[in-house]
Amino acid sequence: MSRIKHAFVGIVVTCGFLASSAQAIDKKYRAALERSGCTQLTEMQGCDINKTKAQNAQAGFGATASRPPASSTPRYKDLVHRNSIDAIDAMMERGFKNVDSINSANTQYGIFYHPGGRLCVQLTMADGEVLAADDIHSHPNCH
Repeated sequence: MSRIKHAFVGIVVTCGFLASSAQAIDKKYRAALERSGCTQLTEMQGCDINKTKAQNAQAGFGATASRPPASSTPRYKDLVHRNSIDAIDAMMERGFKNVDSINSANTQYGIFYHPGGRLCVQLTMADGEVLAADDIHSHPNCH
């Protein structure tokens, strides 16, 4: 019976050792994660451990980037009924990137992404005027 207990204790100790060593990461790597505001998961998604927390937040990673304050959310609804070219320029000035455009008959759809606000906005334009500006929430190029 004591032989079974010793074997069981040995298995428990071995499993505990393996579980703790599997979770261990290098001290330098941990420091780089903390300094950059990245996690192992966000690093796989593009967060750069060689950049600062502020730089990664600007790129859309980290706690500060996940939910921007309402006052810092980029505007886009005010572009409806404006000249298309002026509206596109305004989007760029506000930090949006033009990630796609689609033409259908006389209507153009411009897809814009704002990394800091994580917004994916579509401008619907026809006859040189913005007809609608909508957050479409997702698009293959909005990342």
